[in-house]
Amino acid sequence: MKKRREALARQNFPGAAASRHEQMLDAAAKHLNAKGVSLTSLGDIAESLGVSRATLYQYIEDREDLVFQCYRRSCEVMARHLGEAIRLGSDAVEVLALFVERMLDPAQPEIATRAEIAVLSQERHEVIQGLYDAIITRLANVLEAGAQAGVLRACDSNVNASAIISLVTWVPLMPYWAPPAKVYTPQRLMAALKAALLDGLAADRSAMPAYRCIDLSPLVTRVIGVFDRDAVGDAKRETLLAIASRLFNSKGIDSTSLEEIAGHVGATKRTLYHHLGDKQTLLATCYARAFRIFIFIMDGMKQYPGSRLEAVAAASHALCIAYLSHDLSPLAPLVGHEALAGETQAQMEPQAAALSEGYSSTLSAGCEEGSLQIDDLSARMLLLPGFVSWLVKDTGTHAPDQVEHIAREISAFVCLGLRKG
Repeated sequence: MKKRREALARQNFPGAAASRHEQMLDAAAKHLNAKGVSLTSLGDIAESLGVSRATLYQYIEDREDLVFQCYRRSCEVMARHLGEAIRLGSDAVEVLALFVERMLDPAQPEIATRAEIAVLSQERHEVIQGLYDAIITRLANVLEAGAQAGVLRACDSNVNASAIISLVTWVPLMPYWAPPAKVYTPQRLMAALKAALLDGLAADRSAMPAYRCIDLSPLVTRVIGVFDRDAVGDAKRETLLAIASRLFNSKGIDSTSLEEIAGHVGATKRTLYHHLGDKQTLLATCYARAFRIFIFIMDGMKQYPGSRLEAVAAASHALCIAYLSHDLSPLAPLVGHEALAGETQAQMEPQAAALSEGYSSTLSAGCEEGSLQIDDLSARMLLLPGFVSWLVKDTGTHAPDQVEHIAREISAFVCLGLRKG
């Protein structure tokens, strides 16, 4: 029925129908990125377009269908941008630069980050995943061709292609989590992202420096004595928070229920509610825990005894390990920032400011000592979460040696970029 309605609309007003449908999806993408699925209102989307809610139902069946269409359009837009870049680029370096320019062009539609793909039916989930995988494969082929031609360094093309897509889809989310990004021009962000992809942070890009891994074991709660009730209670609470964070990351906040979280530890929803509160309270607690992990890693970076390049490499490595660890799995800052309660946002502000200051001072010190070379330090710093945010969808799917491999690859990407040094 929906397809027939669309077909009739396009027959009668082909240009207008196509344009209105695309405008609807573009507006919905912005709502999904800002608020997440649960707070994306069809009424708000209709109001922003100056149409009635009933008009939207000419193009969609329900909210799940809207999410599916947004994710599909985002994949199609990315695939088109990549195809144009491949067609016009003279080599892999130029292809990557053109891809970034098209993805960050303000005249282009905002990409809906597929953070809550789990709300879709299995069939629709597979369609979106297939479109996404095709983009990763094609981009990986660009990286491999660039390495063979001698313009890009050799790397794990699939890991780095995934990180590239993660970066370009992180940029629309930055203003929500890092308010200073709101005043950055698209040209400034384009320049910073191209520099991040191609040239990294290192002044000497000839080889990756040896670095010592940051020990994350103090972050894992251990029960020393079985009769220590406080320690047992803390361990149970941390286990619940790790499971909740991992499920929120992999499935999306809207698709994860308290019953499901409780079921993973053989508890009831009532027990979970007793220990951690309602879903909004649990979400706030998970974010507070995530910032504790992030700040621990930042402190390890600041106290690192080697060069600041080595310190940044170690911190990038540690973030990857944390995201892929069952024991840690910090909740990632992805879609839905505006869905957080005001007090939760307020609690996060000083922690976010501490992270910003810590990374800024480390990068500045690296430039002064000569181990780092960064043209736009503040913009480059805001891009760093994009290198690792994609990992939340892969939690628990890799063997320990593969986790280490991914962490090494991403650390090298952050430090060296992809251009051959």
